[in-house]
Amino acid sequence: MDTKYLTFDCYGTLINTQPLYQWVENLGDAAGLNGQVVRNAYATYENDSRSVDPYVDYTELVRADLKHLDQTFDQGHFFESHYVECLQVHRNLLPFPDVVATLETWQAQGYRLVIMSNSSWDVMPANLAALQVKFDAVIIAEDVHAYKPALSFFKTAETQLGLTATNHWHLAQGYGSDVVPAEQLGWPMIWVNRRGDVATGTAKPTHTVADLAAAEVWVK
Repeated sequence: MDTKYLTFDCYGTLINTQPLYQWVENLGDAAGLNGQVVRNAYATYENDSRSVDPYVDYTELVRADLKHLDQTFDQGHFFESHYVECLQVHRNLLPFPDVVATLETWQAQGYRLVIMSNSSWDVMPANLAALQVKFDAVIIAEDVHAYKPALSFFKTAETQLGLTATNHWHLAQGYGSDVVPAEQLGWPMIWVNRRGDVATGTAKPTHTVADLAAAEVWVK
């Protein structure tokens, strides 16, 4: 029997990151600022490709993001002083309710489970433990010195695992970070669009679902 693979984005797909962004928002409120504006600024910096070019480990990206908030909102070192706490909040993140059972089902069906994540080994082990399922491979930004949507990230996984258009599905929440490069490489792609985002380009996933469990219709 041919080996079958499922590759996953981690944050926003398997792990619920909303508590992290809520923590940032609460920190902004505590500083007497508009917490929602602070939250948006944090997310924008994190998702800006210029923030990781040249490459920096994710933990350093977090510190730089907090420093950016200090500079943007004239807060001295207020946000940066919460750097260690921020990393711990990240480590404490938990899976979405539908995730563990769905992963267990696919694993029982013989799929090899693989994580492809813009993360670092300073935080990933705690998040992996929360997922409760043993993954066959974990490929993160620290390993390849690149962040999705860089095609080098996807090609590393493709080469390392022998992925083809017929032996695997890629499942992820990010449109720009995952749907777009997946289409460029001809990967079968299920967009796990939990937030109901609107596509920001012309790239089209093979299928779109509202949560991971709904993808069981296509992954059998």
